[in-house]
Amino acid sequence: MANTKEITTSTHSSGAIHCLTIPLHDELALLPNSAIAEVIAYKEPVPIDDAPDWFLGYIEWREKRVPIISFESVSGKEVVAAVKNSRIAVLNTLNGNAQLPYIGLLSQGIPSLAIVQEQGLEDKGSSSEERQAIGAFVELGGIEALIPDIDEIEQRLIRLNLL
Repeated sequence: MANTKEITTSTHSSGAIHCLTIPLHDELALLPNSAIAEVIAYKEPVPIDDAPDWFLGYIEWREKRVPIISFESVSGKEVVAAVKNSRIAVLNTLNGNAQLPYIGLLSQGIPSLAIVQEQGLEDKGSSSEERQAIGAFVELGGIEALIPDIDEIEQRLIRLNLL
């Protein structure tokens, strides 16, 4: 998390949201800092038999068993393998489920801090591909990004009955 970018069309600081941009394969995910518990070095997940391709397995983190997903695959693209600079973004789940307090998202590089100004964020609508697990497509200061639907991912993990 080397540098901080301010993505805005104005110099006002009101309405600023501190976020992380998470590199995916050919895309960038954007999440508010409050959604992210920690970014950790990549650890090889322990795979689970008969799991869908997007579910990479589990890692141990802070004495918790955290499911790791390939966002590319859960959203309808191909599974992308970890690369040299891969990280895991450990996300807080939203529904207070004690069995699933965190989800790990495979990052294809080192996430960056970004300060997003409300007026600098433009909703780009839905994709013509109609991909799953995406809350929104946005543009911020000329950079296109997607906002993962953490709720949908959490529900899909719960439906696997692997918790």
